[in-house]
Amino acid sequence: MLNGHGDDLHLIKGQIKHNFSSNVFYKGCPPAILENLKNQLHNIQNYPSPAAEELNICASKRYNLSAENFLFTNGAIEAFYLIAQFFRRKSATIVGPTFSEYEDACRINKVNYKIVRKNIIQEHCSDLVFICNPNNPTGSVFSFKQIEQLVKGNPLTTFVIDEAYIEFTAATTTVAPLVEQYSNLIIVRSLTKTFTIPGLRLGYIISNPMLIECLKAIRIPWSVNGLALSAGKFLFENYDELLFDVHDLLEERKAFQEQLQRVSSIKVQPTNTSYFLVKLLKGKASELKNFLIERGILIRDATNFTNLEGEYIRLSVQSHLANQQIIKALKSWV
Repeated sequence: MLNGHGDDLHLIKGQIKHNFSSNVFYKGCPPAILENLKNQLHNIQNYPSPAAEELNICASKRYNLSAENFLFTNGAIEAFYLIAQFFRRKSATIVGPTFSEYEDACRINKVNYKIVRKNIIQEHCSDLVFICNPNNPTGSVFSFKQIEQLVKGNPLTTFVIDEAYIEFTAATTTVAPLVEQYSNLIIVRSLTKTFTIPGLRLGYIISNPMLIECLKAIRIPWSVNGLALSAGKFLFENYDELLFDVHDLLEERKAFQEQLQRVSSIKVQPTNTSYFLVKLLKGKASELKNFLIERGILIRDATNFTNLEGEYIRLSVQSHLANQQIIKALKSWV
């Protein structure tokens, strides 16, 4: 795991008032989830089910798929490492710049990988292809049609589509329905970002039943803890009621970006999500990060994303107060 990706709040000494380094929904975990967890605390005295298969049934109802199409994991991270383990010593293509854990999972499992740009992916398909959709950190997207064309046109390649942020965009939709039609498709989803529960670690894989069985055979038992399992059941039973309005979130992001664009010496990059890259026209991202930490603000230094050249930071829309504070701080830094 690469230090510096995601939320590195645990590395910071001092008080952080406004955290822009994480892409989770900024308003926090819905109170109903916290209340449900509080009522389930007594269950930590018992072992959860070894494979969390109760959640398969919950998810199957939401997606109108079979329970055999699902495998729940300890966050999306476990899913990527399981997939790389299953494809050990094979070849992989990663569409970048993107989430670093695809690289780490491939390296640890001796998967020979290369990182290519989105516009040349068709020329570089291998045994395995990782696509983050929407992409982290750029916020770019593949359409449903584009994904299907890749999957259909390359039947000997297995495509891993990371949809951890699919609910943070209105520009594309999940390709989950395609798993019934194509056997070379794996979708990885996360409940972490949407419902602000990164501490619970709850993700899942959607794929054909044969591949699900293969992955299940190599995963450790009890990787999904009892509280995460309880929260997952509650979430799927109340999904739409707990889900934020993506259009409202994107309107907030648009207003935030427009204000940032008035700050000299930075260039805001286009995005289809609530998070986006900002290119620094002067100075270093590491210096800016330290400057902002001193003012109680944490950002993501994006310079360690492979294939991202230049000095970049990643921001994610936060509360109106937080957004105003970082704009003020950026103006003073410039």
